Formats: sequence, C-alpha cells, structure tokens
Amino acid sequence: MNVQILFVVLALCAGMMIPFQSAMNAHLGKSLQSPYFSTLTVFVVAMTGLLVYILLFRHSVPALQNFKAAPVWSYLGGVLGAAYILLIVICAPRLGIGNVTVMVLAGQIVAAVLIDHWGLLQTPVHPISWQRVAGLLLMAAGVYLVKKF
Repeated sequence: MNVQILFVVLALCAGMMIPFQSAMNAHLGKSLQSPYFSTLTVFVVAMTGLLVYILLFRHSVPALQNFKAAPVWSYLGGVLGAAYILLIVICAPRLGIGNVTVMVLAGQIVAAVLIDHWGLLQTPVHPISWQRVAGLLLMAAGVYLVKKF
C-alpha cells in the first residue's frame, strides 16, 4: 500500500472517531452531572492510556532542550483540546451528535483555510482561492441541510 494512502486512511479513521468520542464524552458528562469533571476524567484516562503505551513500547523521553525549544504557544494545544471536549460535552446533548459533528467540521475547515491563508502558527501559506471559497459555501449549505433535516 502506498504510504500516502495509508495516511489518508488513518486521517479518515481519526475523523470517524470524533462522533464516537463526542457521544461517549456527552454520556460521561451526563453520568457525572458535570461537564468539567467529565472533561478532566477524559484527560486522565487518555494520559493513563498513553503512559501505558509509552512504557510498554519503551519510548524514550525527549531531551529537556527539546521541550524548551518548542514555542510557548504550542503548549496551548492542550488547553484547546480541553476546551473542545468541554464544549462537546455541553453542546452534544442539546444539539445532537450529527449536528455537533457537522458544526465542528465546519469550524475546522474555516479555521484551517484562515490558518493556511495567513500562514499562522508557522505553517506554509496557501492563499484563499475561489475554489476554497466555493468549498466553504458548499460546506455551509451542507451544514444547513444536515441541521435542518
């Protein structure tokens, strides 16, 4: 199998996990009756699972200078991850998994186009084109149709 195809399949799998994760996180929030503690629980479980994986497969700890070399803003990804899960726990029971997933996808694509256009966060610049604008408009129509029906 071509390596590029493998990465496409893995990315599709990652995308397929999001609605399941949303449903699981929303249920946990309902069970715990706290979106904050359910979000914290998700991160504790994730950290535990990743720690077990790292220990099982004996991954070495990066050098301290590697941690220091990372831009300070790059560590805020964890805060964004927590905010994302918290918002899913709050919104999914009220809007439904399908609607939330479509809204998340729409937000991701809009943000990605803007990040690409200005090369934010040290990413390569890919200017907004009429094709990207057309894609955004089609996506907005799709969001409307999924939400409406």
